[in-house]
Amino acid sequence: MPTTTITVFRYSKPAANIKVALEFTGIVNLGFTSAYYTNSNGVAHVQHSSSGTANVYLNGRKVGTVNAPGSGVYYL
Repeated sequence: MPTTTITVFRYSKPAANIKVALEFTGIVNLGFTSAYYTNSNGVAHVQHSSSGTANVYLNGRKVGTVNAPGSGVYYL
């Protein structure tokens, strides 16, 4: 299953226990992934079945986009 790695920082330190979800909005790829949480290193490995550009949500708030599968770094 494809995986996208999301890394989250808060005040220049890894942010643990941040809820991460991806939203696919293409014609064929549509919907949200399950929620995943960052580990103590600020990393969440989000598994999904779609690919392409996805919106990234942290704790329910849209913070940007990512090409999935792939990786992204976000700051709170």
